[in-house]
Amino acid sequence: MNKVQQAAFDLIREDARFLYALTDIMRNAKNIDSNYICMSLPYIGLFADGAEQWCKKIGLNAPAFNPTEKIYYAQLRQSHKLFEKSYVEYREVLLGKLTESDDYFYSIRRLREKILGYYNVGTDLCCGEYCGNTVLCSMYIPIKTLGNDGAGPWIKSISIIVGKLAAYLGCADLPVYKYNDSLTVSYKDYHLYKKSPLKMNNGTGFLLFSILCSINYVIEFIENYFIEEIPQKFKYAYLQYYYLCDFLNDLNSNLGTKYRLDDCLYNRQFRNCIAHYGLGQYIDESELDEADVLKGLTMKAFKKDYITTKKELYSILKSLVEQIKADILG
Repeated sequence: MNKVQQAAFDLIREDARFLYALTDIMRNAKNIDSNYICMSLPYIGLFADGAEQWCKKIGLNAPAFNPTEKIYYAQLRQSHKLFEKSYVEYREVLLGKLTESDDYFYSIRRLREKILGYYNVGTDLCCGEYCGNTVLCSMYIPIKTLGNDGAGPWIKSISIIVGKLAAYLGCADLPVYKYNDSLTVSYKDYHLYKKSPLKMNNGTGFLLFSILCSINYVIEFIENYFIEEIPQKFKYAYLQYYYLCDFLNDLNSNLGTKYRLDDCLYNRQFRNCIAHYGLGQYIDESELDEADVLKGLTMKAFKKDYITTKKELYSILKSLVEQIKADILG
């Protein structure tokens, strides 16, 4: 491999390490109880689909998808593009999944739940901030899971290829990302719209809440739970930001709102590079920085080092979160 290909390979390995860390957390962490793995599904899809294709392109003998896996992971990676949908399309899918959840949990109510009320949405909290919900998780996965007893074993089976790819890339030979197991990551169940944390207790409120959860999964959970400065802290936040730039304009137009998201970091070439490991079409060997978390990509795109760009990105996203919280949370 040339130097640019080696840099791309290093970033692919880092994504494999992130997934390996998720399995280590599942096995060994004591202070976490949430849907953190389900919330990571779009990024698992990004890694699996992108790594398998990249290895083929440069002639590596990596594990390859069978036809079923190829379709599944192509669909799974598309879930990181939910904000590429129009506001109307996103709302329809999201609220459709909420209705599906409500119908299912209504149908399996026990006597106590018939009297006291039942839950239809689970939420995740990290550092007191909402950073996931079960309806989003349902949107991410390309198959029906509620009421489907075969879903779990099927997903486990089709996930084996991801482990094989990660093993081929040698992530198990690298140290596991350090994580903060003293940090409490918990969940809380609600019944939308009868009992919920929302003061805007309707479909629009839940849609805005889900945007907040999507952002906070990265800038609260990944940022605070993982101790080291890992590439995913920037990469996943940037992908949220990139698609929200256009989505938010459409949302404002439909709702008559004035949510603000500074588009100063919006860069299509940069997005394509980090989403597809396509460094060879974007950066020259002379522009690489081996010591940089993202190999010099932020300097290439924005003329700013990684830390400076990350601080700016997080500030922009946190500003949007605060705007939404002011409108929807009690």
